[in-house]
Amino acid sequence: MNGFVRQYGAANGADLPGIAASLAEDLRARAPEASAVGTLPEEVVGSLESAGMFRLGLPRGLGGFEADPVTLIHTAETLAHADGSAAWAAMIGNSSMFFAWLDQDVAGRLLEDRPGRPVSAVFAPSGQGVEVDGGYRVSGRWSYASGAPHATMIAVGFVVTGPDGAPRVAEGRPVTRWAVLDAADIHVEPTWKDAAGLRGSGSHDVVVRDAFVPAERTLMPYSEPPRAEGALYRMPFFTAVRSLLVGIPLGVARHALDELTGLIRHKSRDGAALIQDQDVQIRLAEAEGALRAGRSFVIEATEAMWAVVRSGEAVSVASRADWTLAAQSAMRGAVQAVNVAFEIAGASASLADDPIQRCWRDVNVTAQHFAFARGRSRGAGQALLGLDVDVFV
Repeated sequence: MNGFVRQYGAANGADLPGIAASLAEDLRARAPEASAVGTLPEEVVGSLESAGMFRLGLPRGLGGFEADPVTLIHTAETLAHADGSAAWAAMIGNSSMFFAWLDQDVAGRLLEDRPGRPVSAVFAPSGQGVEVDGGYRVSGRWSYASGAPHATMIAVGFVVTGPDGAPRVAEGRPVTRWAVLDAADIHVEPTWKDAAGLRGSGSHDVVVRDAFVPAERTLMPYSEPPRAEGALYRMPFFTAVRSLLVGIPLGVARHALDELTGLIRHKSRDGAALIQDQDVQIRLAEAEGALRAGRSFVIEATEAMWAVVRSGEAVSVASRADWTLAAQSAMRGAVQAVNVAFEIAGASASLADDPIQRCWRDVNVTAQHFAFARGRSRGAGQALLGLDVDVFV
């Protein structure tokens, strides 16, 4: 094991949600600027890195916190309460988590004594990697590369092809891998600035043209075992990934309801105090209940799965499906809560810099991500019916 791994082998025990909370004031203050320019300001990125917010899921042996999934949820939730865009960029910027599937000496060299560096990822195999001696020549275009302007590396998915350009096939499907590329090999095209929500997340397109990637810098977590030890990497892969993200809609929704309750206390409508409006009281209570129910369900399901993983037992299909159902419930509860906040707020939420409007835009864009798309619930439904379950549940 190289010196980098030995030096950074004991990064644990930190109060990560507490650290995230210490950043909240600055993240909230810089949110309008991030939204205007379509990416996080350089100083915000620096603060997140200094606080360790880009090494939450990185293996301990590489200098990471290797945080458990419940802590990941709480930390993302705390960041998102301050600013959804900053939280999204931070959690996607934790794609160094996937370095657990690389040879650990190789991963250590990639990090170059900077374990907290932001690393992004785009799973979709939108590019192609031509097999050459020692690796692949990778080219392609990938959309929604969150944090692309400040990422030091980006892992991108590609279809493996032979020198003749024909895709390699295994078990009737094209063979895919991920390539870890340096920022210098990537051209960022600013396609995200006018997005409806999460505007400050820098989720632009990236383009790569004929970049050589050594085979040792490629991985495929769907089908290969992790190289790093640790229970986090024994989690079902997509559950671990969504554990990075599911706290974000919860934090955004909490912020929206906090803003709404403050607004209700002093706002009048049609000459009457809003705080005395019975319909407003009922809708606020229903929104609060939906948010708390979804949050409790996903925390409960995560704790249950984490206990199984830590025991060394295999996670059952039923448990995976239960977690998916919980994550979807959390997402839908968050959307419901923020939509109610936006509707009750009325004309004041029409302004682009209104915090409730920003929450409304951010949570609804978050719900469009493939991790929370309605189709994700299909696996849970299959399990409830006793059918074969989608591998991506």
